[in-house]
Amino acid sequence: MRTIFALAAAALCFGYSNLQAQDKSNDTTARYFLIQVSIANLQEIAQGQLAVQQAGSPEVKAFGQRMIDDHGKAEAQLTKLAQTTGIQLPHEATDPPVDNPMLKKLNGKEFDKMYVHMMAPGHGETVQLFQKYIAMGKNPAVVAFAQQTLPVLKEHLAAINAIEEKMNK
Repeated sequence: MRTIFALAAAALCFGYSNLQAQDKSNDTTARYFLIQVSIANLQEIAQGQLAVQQAGSPEVKAFGQRMIDDHGKAEAQLTKLAQTTGIQLPHEATDPPVDNPMLKKLNGKEFDKMYVHMMAPGHGETVQLFQKYIAMGKNPAVVAFAQQTLPVLKEHLAAINAIEEKMNK
């Protein structure tokens, strides 16, 4: 997830001046939040696809499929929200991510271990990001999106922590 946040920062740098000119909204906090979340969603979907293909454990495969489904749904909602609120997302935040080279070369138990190792802290950081926006965000529609999405993210965090705990036994 740290990579995702770095990509979000890069997306802001590349498209910030263009975004200011195009964005009908004046809420840079909401825009930044949606950019971070969009990048995270697309990354979760891509890594979930790898998990479905390369994981050894049925639990990890199922978790990967859940990432595809849940983050795909969240991305569709986010895209619609951005359009209705007039928040322009740069293509860097909406283009499919580059495959993770560490995960791409792994299979079976090795994949499972690396994937779970990445997902557990990543989802913890994402939950914190959503909680912070809910507490401090000024755009009511974006706050509502965050409130609606947060319980699912907490479920993801609990599920991946349970998988990690089981793997470490």
